[in-house]
Amino acid sequence: MRVIPALLAASAGVLLLNAPATATTKAMSEPTAEELRAAPIAEEAETEVKLAMLRYDNGLTVEFNDSRPSGDVGIVQTAFIGRSGLFARDSGDSFLETYLKITPVSVAVPQRLVEAHGTKPLPAELRRRTVTKEPVEVDGLATPAVPTMSGAVNCNKTYYPWYHWRDVGHPGMLPRDSYSSSYGGKYVKADSWLVNCLSAGNPPQIAAHHRLFYFNNFLSKWAEQSDTLVYPGQEQHVEKGIVNRYRRIIQDDTWGSDPGYLSCTYTREGRFHD
Repeated sequence: MRVIPALLAASAGVLLLNAPATATTKAMSEPTAEELRAAPIAEEAETEVKLAMLRYDNGLTVEFNDSRPSGDVGIVQTAFIGRSGLFARDSGDSFLETYLKITPVSVAVPQRLVEAHGTKPLPAELRRRTVTKEPVEVDGLATPAVPTMSGAVNCNKTYYPWYHWRDVGHPGMLPRDSYSSSYGGKYVKADSWLVNCLSAGNPPQIAAHHRLFYFNNFLSKWAEQSDTLVYPGQEQHVEKGIVNRYRRIIQDDTWGSDPGYLSCTYTREGRFHD
């Protein structure tokens, strides 16, 4: 059946006339850097749906997740210092391509990762795999045969090959609140890396903490997409995003930046990128 172009234009005109003026204005206008910094955090965080939880023999855990309703996919890697290492994601890889590289053919692939792959052709490897809409959870995986970050992890370690900021752990280090608008505007992805400098065995309450947000234009608020802790003896990398947005990362700790806690330190890095 053919649709008459004039009829389409008329229908579009009706929709525009009936659309709320406030929604149209917000969709078309861009917030200033000052407005972004002044905007509050939304009372409710987004729902983070776990797509896959992968646990490796060396203690590394890798979670793939989906924030709803924004639809930003993410990955959380957590490793034990001295026992396992975080792997280095190839910069051009989609989350699907990373997933296929770090899992054997016997492990099912979340459908959402396929959907979020983008416009590139789907990897040929996918033809050998089962795709599922159910959450994937696998224990006892062999260490993935992918490059890991070289060198021993400590408080002077650098994780990213480049970064927008890096703070080496020291007593009393104040929280860092970073906005993508300070580094060029909107970005597809936000990356946060933390290493807790305390050794394993210390109380788990002594944790480093990172939270990732995107700016919801229609709410004029920051929506939280990820909230994770890094316990003593751990390092963690969080990456979130598949859509170009204003983004924000808050990195802090659970001891209130108290300089009296001389041994409680963590090192942090972060960046926004496409």
